Order: sequence, then C-alpha cells, then structure tokens
Amino acid sequence: MFGKILVPVDFSEYTDDILRCAAEIARKFGSSVHLLHVIPNMDYFTPYESFMAAENMVEVQKSIEGEVEKDLQEVADKLTDVPLTKIVRTGVAWAEVTDYVRTEGIELVVMGTHGRGGIEHILIGSVAEKVIRKSPCPVLTIRPTAKQL
Repeated sequence: MFGKILVPVDFSEYTDDILRCAAEIARKFGSSVHLLHVIPNMDYFTPYESFMAAENMVEVQKSIEGEVEKDLQEVADKLTDVPLTKIVRTGVAWAEVTDYVRTEGIELVVMGTHGRGGIEHILIGSVAEKVIRKSPCPVLTIRPTAKQL
C-alpha cells in the first residue's frame, strides 16, 4: 500500500518519535523510507551578504551540507531494518518536500507538527500545514509526545 514513505527530518527533539512511527509503518507494508532534510537557501541570508564575501557564502553552504549529511546519517543509523534513502536539499522546506513527493513517487509522508498556535503560528507558519495542502499523497502528522493531551 505504501511502497515509499517520506520522513522530512528537522532534527528536533521529536525526530526519534516520528522515525519510530514511520519505521513501524514501513515494516508493516514492506516500504522503503526516504529521509529528507531541507537546508534553507542561502538567499535567506542576503541582508547579511555585505558582511561576507560570495566565496565565504559558498564555503558556509558546503560546511552546513556536510554537517547535515553527518547528522542525517546518525538518524539513519537508528533504522537498520528498513531500506533507506537519505536526501539533503536546499530551498523552502514545504516546497522541497512536495517536489520530492511528486518526483520520487512517494506514497505517504510521515512528519511532525510542532503544534504552534496563536501569534507563533502566524509568524513562523507551518511546514506541515503547507505540505498537507500541497501533497498529492496522504500526510500523517505526528504531534510531539510532550504536546499530546
């Protein structure tokens, strides 16, 4: 039923909970799991560009990518009994997630929601909410254990 499951990884304290849920589904359906982390585009930091030469921006980007790949491998090491793919992309998180879903034929997205409300939700927005609205496949959101009623 779910041949490919995508787990967007934000390295929050709830990553392990989300990963456990996705792994359980993957084992049940014989699915592969795709771990995706999206690095914000360096254009986001354009106002600070005058303080940093373009070459340094490239070096910073490569350094961030290296750290993210290392951290993503640590997450992947926790899942040894399901087929895994690790992906690092740069861009806007919700857009990269939905693009990956479309291009790779993902059949289920399992992701966390931080459960922000009020002004925090207005200011920060919700990647999960945008993925739910834009994804062509089902999206299972996991509310962090500490936030459950």
